[in-house]
Formats: sequence, structure tokens, C-alpha cells
Amino acid sequence: MKADIIKVNHLLEIEIENNNGKEYLPSRLEEISHEHWHISMPMRKGMYITMRVGQKIRIVLRYRSTMFAATTVIAARRRGHIPVLIVNKPENLVAINQKRTYVRISVAIPVTFRLILADGEKGELLQGVTGDISAGGMLLLSSQDMEKDQKIEVEIKLPDYDSIFCQAHVVRVLDKASEEGSNNKYAIEYDDINEGQRDRIFRFIFDKQRDWLRKGVTE
Repeated sequence: MKADIIKVNHLLEIEIENNNGKEYLPSRLEEISHEHWHISMPMRKGMYITMRVGQKIRIVLRYRSTMFAATTVIAARRRGHIPVLIVNKPENLVAINQKRTYVRISVAIPVTFRLILADGEKGELLQGVTGDISAGGMLLLSSQDMEKDQKIEVEIKLPDYDSIFCQAHVVRVLDKASEEGSNNKYAIEYDDINEGQRDRIFRFIFDKQRDWLRKGVTE
């Protein structure tokens, strides 16, 4: 696909190699010139990540229902209200199909959910809160007792955004409450979330990190 189809404000990620494998840092296409893309400096835990001129990077983005990637080189850096990396504008974007590791931030968001029972019926409405969230799943804190593989129907009440409704399941039980009044901790993975909902969570994470930067707050 020709890269010219991508317009300013398109959300994207910068793929970084680290000791744990590949990491994807949120960014956005801020400006387009004849030879370059100006993309916002990537962030991790509310802080900008320094990258050097001449460094080769891989950009990953979603267009409609397909993930695309391109490898490019940082030509310059520019400070300002929104620090940017100026990279060589890719000519083409290549469709990819790979397991994603989504950007995750620590934030408390109200969650309501119901257990999906063995017969397909749904239980009573339950309350919880996120310990962290990504476009692939979340850490759910709740007094409700659940086991691995428990299926749930969940509503995530993103501040200033439409709520996310989807089915999900418990990937891991991380901690069971040791005393009354404390919460169990569950690693949750979404099952039937659509790409528009993933984009909504991704945009929430991007905007939240920008907000933290303005306020000088880190996770």
C-alpha cells in the first residue's frame, strides 16, 4: 500500500527491540512534508524516549482492518510544544500479521462486568477497577472470586470516551485477596473486541500520556 494514503493525526507505534523482545511505543503522525514524516516523540510511562539521528526504526500502524509496517530512518529531531522525530517518508507500507504486544499504562478506570456461566447465562452485575490497561487486555481488581479461563462480559468506562463493551476471559489469577475488603487481581484478555474499540483504548492511552507529560506526572 502506498504510504501517501496515511494522513496527519494518524496514530501509530514505533517498534523497539529490548531484552524482553519487541516493545511498541505510542506515537502520532504530526506533519507531512515532501520527503519526511514528522512523528511525535515516543513515550514510555509518561516520559519521552530519546532516539538518535540516523537510527533505523520500524513504524507499525493500522489502516482500516489491516496492520501495516515500514522501516525508516530518523533524519532529525525537533523540540517544541510537541517534540517530534523527523523520519524519511516511507514509499510503501507492507501488510503484516503478527502477535502484538500492546502499550500498557497504569491507570484506575471503573469496570462493570458479569460472569458468563457454563450454560451461557450471565450472572449479576459486578464492580471492579483496572490496575492497568492496554488495547489487548487489562489488570482487573475486584472482590469477585474467579478462576483462570472464566469468561466475562465487561464494560470499561473510559473517561471522556465512549465505554468499551466486549467479552473477555481470565488469562491468569495474579493474586487472591488475603483479607476482607481487599481485591483479587486478574490478568484479563479481550475476546471479541473490534479494531475501532482497540483504537479508542489506544487513543485514550496516547492522550493520557500526553496529559501526564504536561503535568509532569509519571506512572
